[in-house]
Amino acid sequence: MDKQNKQNNLAIILTLSLGTLLGTMNLSIFNVAMPALMTYFNTDVATVQWLSSGYMLAAGVITPAAAFFGDRFGYKRTFNTVVSLALLLAVIGTFSWCIEALIVVRIFFGMTAGLLMPLTMAMLYQSVPVYQQAKATGIWGTANIVGGALPTCLTGIIISFASWRMLFVIMVPIAALLLFCGMHFLPADVDSKNTKLDTLGFALTAIGSFILLFAFSNLSKWGFTAKFFISTFIGFIFLAIYVKKSWNTDNAMLNLGVLKYPRYVAALLVDCMNIIALYMITFVMPLFLQNGLQLSALLTSAILLPGSFVIAAAMPFATNVLTKKGEKTLALAGVLFIIIGSSIFLNLTIIPPIAIILLFMCIRSFGIGFMNLLTTNTSMAAVPMQLSGHASALTNWMRQMVGALITSIASNIISLRLISAQAETVEEISAVYVSATSLLMTISCVTFLAIIPIALKYFRGKKDMENESA
Repeated sequence: MDKQNKQNNLAIILTLSLGTLLGTMNLSIFNVAMPALMTYFNTDVATVQWLSSGYMLAAGVITPAAAFFGDRFGYKRTFNTVVSLALLLAVIGTFSWCIEALIVVRIFFGMTAGLLMPLTMAMLYQSVPVYQQAKATGIWGTANIVGGALPTCLTGIIISFASWRMLFVIMVPIAALLLFCGMHFLPADVDSKNTKLDTLGFALTAIGSFILLFAFSNLSKWGFTAKFFISTFIGFIFLAIYVKKSWNTDNAMLNLGVLKYPRYVAALLVDCMNIIALYMITFVMPLFLQNGLQLSALLTSAILLPGSFVIAAAMPFATNVLTKKGEKTLALAGVLFIIIGSSIFLNLTIIPPIAIILLFMCIRSFGIGFMNLLTTNTSMAAVPMQLSGHASALTNWMRQMVGALITSIASNIISLRLISAQAETVEEISAVYVSATSLLMTISCVTFLAIIPIALKYFRGKKDMENESA
């Protein structure tokens, strides 16, 4: 019986991990392809960037509703419905005849990802026994990070040798397999709640999220102007109204009761910092390698690829450290690896050899793997199981916001430096991208140092974890 239960649990874990892989792959799979799409559709960068911005807007708007759909209709039923939609979109996307049609498909894909991420995280902690949750989180976290990093590498290869339509084609078998696994391996829905949609709550979070993400996405175009600050202020007002309305309401669309647990809040803050570190790889490093070092998209992909595998390799080590040494040790080890891996980029007056860059990027990726397991496991373990859907939805919503904000800030810094330097030649442009990378990596390292006091105060040591398990 125990062996059968372990096999069933493994099937559940792998299914949910494949679900998060599908969701995160779509986030960055078109980033490297944007120059090729501009040429193919004869369009400009302002239009093509909506492939990314529209995706993030849709994901950010729908994510807070994930817990409601799971509670109301059942998590398995909701999961399979979302995967079916993703499969349909992957097929439709291959036939996109204009950039506008492609953008619409990406927006709907954003909605599927905005639901898949919190659904899979919540179902993991609802379905897997406590003693297996650290291991399960390691597998799920590997899929999450690899799904975000791997497309950057794959896209360069696909664009170099095949049509951009293959970016959709590769999603079809993944979605089809996931739908099969979801139908056969996920546990049946039980005790779905007959709750009504919190219409006002959904409107407040949707409008607030949309305005904030729209402002963040346009920061590189608007700059730190009155338009940006007014839009951001209005977005926060909508969210503040929702917080006031829903703070002590149990049947709110997104139960903010999860914020009453200090360890969850601490893990949420650290997770936001880890997202900043991840985007230094998925967004900043491709720009540094291609525009700073003048490397091809194919070579850039080859350099970024090992980091994805290192993140995956880090998960078993992170799981071992977590179970044997505790959350505090895992947090400090992750910070150490990330700062060491970033050190070579802090002063790029002399460009190191590609092999050295690759080595330090792998060290940094190892630390990101540690931090990803830490934040996911700690945040979900800190709240009661009945709040897991809401904790997952809030965590993934914050990831969307921070990802959009850090991308926009990085773009704005680079744009301002290009204007300030009046860079026109290839050498001048390269110098700007190199110096901007140093600045952004420095900001990332300083931010990560703030994790140390948070970890020492709020995260559990080995004895605390043993006492809670007893």
